[in-house]
Amino acid sequence: MKYRKGTPEFEYNMDAMHEIEDSIPMTRPERTSLHVWVQDGNDIDTNPWKIFETDGSPMGFLKALRVQWGYPHGPWDSWEYENYLKPDTSGIPSILN
Repeated sequence: MKYRKGTPEFEYNMDAMHEIEDSIPMTRPERTSLHVWVQDGNDIDTNPWKIFETDGSPMGFLKALRVQWGYPHGPWDSWEYENYLKPDTSGIPSILN
């Protein structure tokens, strides 16, 4: 769905884009692509490649872009995978932790 400039939905997506820019490191081409996508009136939580998350919801633009370019994970999104990357030490005796 495309949103017209000046609508609350368009402004919401612009605000979300600025939040993402402030919190997620990205390359200049990623930033440019994100700007073009959102400023064209597209929803930031969708993508033009029709890539979906495992739960069936649309994958957000930046993540889908990285999948399209062949690098879905990297140091720029370590904040998202912080808990995923930590080893589970719950079964190890405390002397070894």
